Amino acid sequence: MLAGLLLAGCSAGPAGDPAAEMELSSFSSADELLAAVNGLYGCDPGTETEPTAIVFDGHLPQYAMCTDTLQVVRYENEDDRITAADMLSHGQDGPAGMAEGANWHVMAVGAPGDGPSEKDMKDLSYQLGGRYTERTDAG
Repeated sequence: MLAGLLLAGCSAGPAGDPAAEMELSSFSSADELLAAVNGLYGCDPGTETEPTAIVFDGHLPQYAMCTDTLQVVRYENEDDRITAADMLSHGQDGPAGMAEGANWHVMAVGAPGDGPSEKDMKDLSYQLGGRYTERTDAG
């Protein structure tokens, strides 16, 4: 019976986009998210780059830099993450793609090509229990 429950939990859902059906992970702080990213990607403890801040509806999410070109953002809730994702996808300088979970983003910042590759970002997003989203609007 336990095997049946485990197998039932592994179903991918409808063909086409199994990631859309999965439950996205969440983190309790930016430090917890940063530690997870560090464990998977490897952060630079000497990073001095300031994170790019996004303020919306009077809220300022928690930010941290993993490297000079990789930023983590932790929101209070999923609605805040969705609001910020919408702002980023329509901004001129928004990232080409980013990893996202229920209440977090991990994104490359700076000049295109300076940060992690798209493959690295996709791998990181799935390893963190999230998904990779690509920018669909050039601003």
